[in-house]
Amino acid sequence: MTDRSGLRKKVLSGIAALMMVKIAFFIMPWSLYGPDKGAVTTAHAQARPAKDGSKNIEPSDPAELAPAPTTIEPAPDKLEGEILREVKQRQEELDKKEDELAIREEQLRTMKSDLDKQISQLKALQASIEEQIKLRTDLETKAIIKLAKTYSAMPPDNAASLIQKIDTSIAIRVLGAMKERSAGRILAALPPDKASKLSEGLVKKGKNR
Repeated sequence: MTDRSGLRKKVLSGIAALMMVKIAFFIMPWSLYGPDKGAVTTAHAQARPAKDGSKNIEPSDPAELAPAPTTIEPAPDKLEGEILREVKQRQEELDKKEDELAIREEQLRTMKSDLDKQISQLKALQASIEEQIKLRTDLETKAIIKLAKTYSAMPPDNAASLIQKIDTSIAIRVLGAMKERSAGRILAALPPDKASKLSEGLVKKGKNR
């Protein structure tokens, strides 16, 4: 706002300077053609002889020798009023533009505030989702470890029968959580195709660690 105020002062100063130049040019001709100039012209006209050779007759009334009064319009005052009106108009235009700019800045600040609020809400939501994912992962890990201990304590045939009924990805995780000796006994009790598929999954799981 300080920069705009300084700019407005510079603009108004420039307008005032231009108007003063206009006044100077308007008044200058009056100084060249004032009342004295008119008096000399009138006296010269009275001193010239008449065209028919006769002498000029002196007027009997001294008032006739005086030049005709010149009516001077108050032009400087009028011009000054125009300058003031123009300066006021320019000032009003600048004030209007400043008000519009201030409104636009306020709108931008409001939009930025709303955007920052939305970003904060999204970050909070992301943190909440990540926390839930972590909690779910921890619960699944604990469940897998518990299931692995349970299957390891069973006879291999019984554990193999149960592993065939659960999802393949879960079965791979359960076998991966067991000791190698326990997992090998259960795989040996499984059908060859099922054992081969689970063994392949265990190898890929070990590579991804």
